[in-house]
Parts: sequence; C-alpha cells; structure tokens
Amino acid sequence: MISLAGKQLFATFAALSCIALAMVGCNAQTATAKAADDVLIGTGATGGNGGVVGNDAGSTDSDNTGPKVFSPNIGVSCAGDVDCPADDVQCVGDSNSASAICSVTCGSDTDCPADFQCRGLAGNAFCQPRSFCSQCTDDAQCGAGGRCIAMGDGKFCSRDCTKKTGCPRYAMCNAVDEGGMACVHTAGSCQGDGSLCSSCAATGGCGEGGQCLTFSYSGEQFCSAPCDGSTCAAGFSCEQISADASVAKQCVPSDPKQPKCVSSLHGTMEANDIFTDFSIVGYTDTDGNGNILTLADGGAEPAKRIKFSEYAASGDFKVILFNVAAGWCGPCQQETTGFKQLLKTYPNLGIYQVIFDGKTQNTPAKLDLARTWIKNLGGVGATGVDFDKSVSPLNTAGSTPLNMIIDAKTFKILKKFNGAPAGGMASTIAPYMK
Repeated sequence: MISLAGKQLFATFAALSCIALAMVGCNAQTATAKAADDVLIGTGATGGNGGVVGNDAGSTDSDNTGPKVFSPNIGVSCAGDVDCPADDVQCVGDSNSASAICSVTCGSDTDCPADFQCRGLAGNAFCQPRSFCSQCTDDAQCGAGGRCIAMGDGKFCSRDCTKKTGCPRYAMCNAVDEGGMACVHTAGSCQGDGSLCSSCAATGGCGEGGQCLTFSYSGEQFCSAPCDGSTCAAGFSCEQISADASVAKQCVPSDPKQPKCVSSLHGTMEANDIFTDFSIVGYTDTDGNGNILTLADGGAEPAKRIKFSEYAASGDFKVILFNVAAGWCGPCQQETTGFKQLLKTYPNLGIYQVIFDGKTQNTPAKLDLARTWIKNLGGVGATGVDFDKSVSPLNTAGSTPLNMIIDAKTFKILKKFNGAPAGGMASTIAPYMK
C-alpha cells in the first residue's frame, strides 16, 4: 500500500469556486471547481436567450406575457457541446470534468428554471442548479428532495437528513424551525460576515478583494482575503491561487492535510454509512460487446460522465466494488488485472473504478491514462478519471488502492478497506454475494 497523506488532498486550492475564477477569466478550459454552489461558470460566451426555446404553447410570446419554457437539456451532464443539442445551450465548465453540465447564459434567476440560479459576473453568467447553501425563497427552488430553510439571516437550500450521511461534510443534521431534521451549516449560516474564513455562497459575500473558494477536501465554501505575502494571520498562508499573476494572492488555511475553515467536519464515509453519489469521466461497455473501449461496429467508445447511481441502475448488480486507484500505484495495477476474473466468478458484481491521480504523484489524471489503463490491465465495469479529486474526503489519511463494497440498491457501505485483502478479493466479496 502506498501512502496518500497530503497528496491528493490539497492541490493548492485547485478546486476553486469558479465564480471566483470568473473574475480572472474562468473558461471552459480552466474551470476546475468541484461540484458545489459556485461551479460551472465558464465558457466566456455571451448572448443567448436565457434558456427560452422555441415558441410552443406555453412559451414566452413576442410580448413576453407568457410563461417561459426552458430547454430540457439544461442541467444534463456533458463532456462537450455535442452533448447539448439545442440552440444557445452549451457545455459549461471544464469539458473534462465530471461536474460539467449543459447550460445557458442568463441575466437573472428568472432566465433559469426554478431550481436553477444565475451565477457569475456580467457577460459570463450561466444557469446552475441550486445545491446546498444556495440562496432560496421556497422548497421548489432547491430541486427534488430539497428544502429551503432559515440559516442565520437568510434562507438557503438544504435537505432532509437522519444522520451524517445525509449532509455535506461541513454541515450537521439538526432540528429546524420549518419542522423535522435538515442539514445546517456548521457555521450556523451559509453566509458569513465576509471576513477571512467566514462561510460564503458567492464571491460578492466576501470582503474587498476576497474570493469565495471551495475546498476539495471538505466541499465547504469560505472567504479568502488578499495578501502581499506577509499579512496573513497565524494558521494561514499567502498563496497565488490564480494563473494570472496580476491577481492578488489570497490568505488561505495553511494545513495541507486538513485544510478547512469550519469548526468541525463529518468523518469520512465508513462501513454502514449510506454512500452519496459520485461521478467520473470515462468508459463502460455501452453495447455489451465485451470491450469497454470499442463499439460493436469497431468505432471508439466515446468518453462520458458516469454517475455511480446510473451505473448501479444499469445492470442486475447485487453489490458494487468501488475502487480508487492512481496511475503511479503498482498495487492498484496488479489489483485491476484480477477484476476480469472476479466478474466471471460473480456475474452480479459491478466494478466502478476511479483513477484520481496521474502517472506520477500530484499530476493530473487524464483520459488518455484511463484508456491506456483499460487496454493494458483489462479494465472492466466502469473505469474513469476523477478530474475534480472528489474522492479525497473518502480517504483523507489512508492509502491506495482503496476499496468499498457497496450494496447496489441501498448504497449502504458494507465493507471498506485499503489494499488487497489478505484472503484475496474473491473471498472478501463472497459473503455479500449470497
């Protein structure tokens, strides 16, 4: 087993909130934000009709008196504009990222579907799905299963919960005035006073020169503050977080192993927890020809976003082996070579493999690595790249390979372990296949 401590957890704030990046020219090639409230601002495109399509019955008429009809493509996962087949709808965010979606430019929230909001700066704003800590006025704005609750001086999107697995790592499941239990930001509100390390929902909620950033480690959003290299408080460091050297450096928490601003975080997902959804960009055997990279007609299988939930629903799986690997990890490669035989032994087993790092430590994992990995090691199931390093909180102080056996129907984590089990993978999985 190879230690991961401090490696994939802190990519010098690479997972910045893209609304902050929009200030310095965030675009489809540079956006690397993790799926959070401020992601997916990005191609720099302007214009468009705010997502209104056609003039069918119920759509906005020429006098702008009818209700708007929005493209059904808004919010669909994408890996390029080809996945967004509608006028003015484009793939927004890093096209290599699992968080990229089809969206449209907008001028205000009214230009977006009810459960979306218009985020970004003038000329660079897009409709984005509301998520935890998005500002709201009613439950409908927070999407399926969402709730609009009071936190601090405002109302923000939340969701029902029963224990820690129902909430983001920086929120707690508490009783709320609206009734029942819901996720509440550890800081008490999603919007702080704008000072360094206070919670935020957008860059506009931070002090002058500060930015609303997102930690890939925790998913929390917090305010940074501009600095000149020597003005940060104890426990903070002055970092150049933008590729644009003219943009001021920012004070950010200095601990690379557990960077966080909130007072407490939920622990990592462990056995008996309910696994939350996950996304990779990669490949599956779409047409069932037994070749994960080649279609039946000999063409190349296109890369696509693969959600864990969608993969789990795609077959008659009893359990799914969620495997985390790295391009530089020898034991990961050795383990992967045995997956094909594992599927022969257990036809109702699913394998969802996540490649989180490149051929050398702390280098980007790219799609060509995934393709080479599959070809050389006999990849099966779903294999793809975690561009956003969303896997970090699952294994913050562990080692790789990481394996979790997850019930395909309930998403309950039945077993979690690092490295190859002493008795072999087949015998470890056997009790869960009965």
